[in-house]
Amino acid sequence: MPTEPRLAPPGAGLPFYERLAAKYWLVPRFCRATSWEKADAIFQKEGGKLLALADPLPPERLHQAVLIDRIPGIEDSSRHWSPEMVLEHLIMVGSQMKQGFVLLSRGETPTEKADVAAVKPKGSYGSGILPAFRTFLAEFAAASAGDVADRNSRTTYLHPWFGPLNAHQWHCLAAIHQAVHRKQMEKILAGSR
Repeated sequence: MPTEPRLAPPGAGLPFYERLAAKYWLVPRFCRATSWEKADAIFQKEGGKLLALADPLPPERLHQAVLIDRIPGIEDSSRHWSPEMVLEHLIMVGSQMKQGFVLLSRGETPTEKADVAAVKPKGSYGSGILPAFRTFLAEFAAASAGDVADRNSRTTYLHPWFGPLNAHQWHCLAAIHQAVHRKQMEKILAGSR
C-alpha cells in the first residue's frame, strides 16, 4: 500500500526568495501592466485550459493524487494533489478573491483573515467538480463585470504572502493564481500516465 509523502504543513508558505520576488516584483509588475479586462481574460482563458485538461479524464484519473516536483507559486503541501483537488482549491480561493475585490471596490474590507492553510481541498465536490468549476467561472465573470463599484478603490486587504492589496491587485492575483494552478494540473497529468 502506497504511503502518503511527507510534505511541509499547509500554510508553511513559499521559499523565502521566491516569496520576496513575487511580493516586490512579479505581482506589482503584473498589476501595473494588466488592466481589469485583461486580468479577466487571462483568468477565464486559464479556466478554459483547466477544463480542457480535466474534462476528458476518467473518474479514476480525475481523483488520483500525484506527487509532483514543486513549481513556483505553490507550497510544498500542495505537491500531492489530484486534478479534482486543483479545481476545488481554485473554487475556494477564487470565490474568496471575488468576494474580496467586490468588497474592496466598495470601500469595505473582508472580515475574515486570509489564511492559506484554510483553502486546501477537502474533497467536497467529488464527481460534481467539473460542473461546479464551470459555474464558478461564470459567477466570477459576472461579479467582475457587474458587482464592482470602483476598480481603483484604494481600500486594501492583507494577503498573507504579498501584503496589503487593493481590488485591482486582488483581481490580478486571481489571474496569476489560476495560471499557476493550470501549470500544476499539467504536471499532475504528465506524472499520472
